[in-house]
Amino acid sequence: MKGIIVNIQNGENDNPSDGKKKSQNVLISMVEELLSEKDAVEKKRILADEYGMIMTAELEGRIQIMCNLSENIEERSIRRERLNAIKRMIKANITRAQLLSMGYTEAEYKKAESSLYANV
Repeated sequence: MKGIIVNIQNGENDNPSDGKKKSQNVLISMVEELLSEKDAVEKKRILADEYGMIMTAELEGRIQIMCNLSENIEERSIRRERLNAIKRMIKANITRAQLLSMGYTEAEYKKAESSLYANV
């Protein structure tokens, strides 16, 4: 089995105010665009204008899949962080009622609690 690690920058690339430049590798630069927070229409425009890609129906469908993937990754990360926050608060003796009053859901509380006590 062979593997490769690619360091994808997060945030907006080629922004002079933060000092980040686009990758010199065209493939990595395109992947960074696909995984950026821009909407699908903007990503398609950038790929067409900056990388010369012709937007066929098949390519547009594949770009939409990549956009959905990046959104899914972000959503999972947010859920994981919310559960970790709940676990820390349970360990700090914050009550269930207090957690729910902070905007966490009953389902999140139960999942964090069961995960926390499953590791004991």
